[in-house]
Amino acid sequence: MKDKVSKINIDKDSPIPIYYQVASSMRERIANHEWKVNEKIPSEAQLTEVYGISRVTLRKSLDVLHSEGIIKKEQGKGVFVQKNPQPVLHDFSLPTTLSSRMQESGVNVTPLVISTHISKPIAYINQMLELDEDEPLAYLKRIFIYNNMPIGLNRSWLSSKKVPGITENRLIDNRLSLTLANVYNFKPVSIKNSIQSIIPDAVDMKTLNINYLSPATLVKSTSYLADKSPLEYSATIWLGDRVKFNLDIANEE
Repeated sequence: MKDKVSKINIDKDSPIPIYYQVASSMRERIANHEWKVNEKIPSEAQLTEVYGISRVTLRKSLDVLHSEGIIKKEQGKGVFVQKNPQPVLHDFSLPTTLSSRMQESGVNVTPLVISTHISKPIAYINQMLELDEDEPLAYLKRIFIYNNMPIGLNRSWLSSKKVPGITENRLIDNRLSLTLANVYNFKPVSIKNSIQSIIPDAVDMKTLNINYLSPATLVKSTSYLADKSPLEYSATIWLGDRVKFNLDIANEE
């Protein structure tokens, strides 16, 4: 088994907890069939050496994978791969946010706020939001966690005049859509998306705990209110091996 375990560097400065990073790395090994279904994974001694972590941290990572049903523990035999992780479905045909849809369907996608502040105007974003060119923007940066692993990194911009105090006050359950609806009475009725494959920059790769070989998709979105005025512009990096996209196109003829 040793030939299947290469050294992995864990980023102790990352906002993602170490056991998340380790669980994510092991999950990726399983998804890539490095560790196959019904195969025994390396021992605790090997894994603590590979990841440079304590047994306590490793067991916390294993508990995450066990709770997801990805691995199973057999007394006296070891830990075995039980199934491959499945990606989250992102349906572009629905005019609601991914986290909202997942929560409604019982799937626990957790947004974590990394940073918020009032930013200087950004010409193309102010234009997208139909704002005065000198109007400051409310900026929020969040990471999406599913099954204890990062699946997306979101940056959102809004009119600082429309949502006063949003960068100073805590979001309700860390959810922007819920806060906009309950605090500011804003409920978007439509979203325009553009999508492209990208290689995230070094900072985003570090935040998402991925490398340059990891597939990623950038989705840029503008949400609109009932009066057709834009509310939010966002750019979200979704990890390609953890999120599956769906788009239904109807023939209107």
